[in-house]
Amino acid sequence: MAGASLISLPDLGAALAGLSALSTAAFGLLDASKALWGGVSNFGRGHLHAALTPYAPALDVALGAGAWWPAVLTNWIAGVPKADQKAKAQALIKLGLTPATAPAIAAAAQVDARALSAVTAKLRTGAKLTAADLDVLGRMNAVIDVQLDAAFEAADQQYLNACRLLAGLVAVGLAIAAWGLWPTAADNPRPSVWTAIAVGLLAVPLAPIAKDLTSGLSAAMKALKAASKV
Repeated sequence: MAGASLISLPDLGAALAGLSALSTAAFGLLDASKALWGGVSNFGRGHLHAALTPYAPALDVALGAGAWWPAVLTNWIAGVPKADQKAKAQALIKLGLTPATAPAIAAAAQVDARALSAVTAKLRTGAKLTAADLDVLGRMNAVIDVQLDAAFEAADQQYLNACRLLAGLVAVGLAIAAWGLWPTAADNPRPSVWTAIAVGLLAVPLAPIAKDLTSGLSAAMKALKAASKV
């Protein structure tokens, strides 16, 4: 009788598969929220805006006044790879480098404004760049790269953390909804609401390893069956 209360391997595998499905549904609903003004993808955008705003004069020249932020935000919401987003932003900053925008870029990239203005003038006329000029450009590119890399990493981390938190809440909501719709019968008693909450809370953190656990349990079952026949 004591063993009757123990969960069987098939039941455990089914439970893990159910948790994985619940997590998938929760993340799917979050992903669908992107259709509503960006939905969950709005998390993290502040880091990008803060990092790019100092370069706004150059970005305005590249895409037109105020047009750069909608373009950056569209790529972010669409889930374009971070490396591609960063490369596009860097390209736009360099495209907008002019004698008029050089001081703003120099201030944002921590390089000498006069030196960068001189380099910009040479680039405009096609004059030969000196080693000092190349050093200024190299420093500017390095600083921009570090700034954008940090901004995109921070934005991505905030987005992922928000997704995990919200997915957990959605999973709990779905589990409670299923609990409320549970058909009551003498031979099929409804579990407690705390069980439903626990299922929702476990769904998201267990989802990444649920498939591996299910596969491992399946392999273990086959091994046990084979051993029992020996």
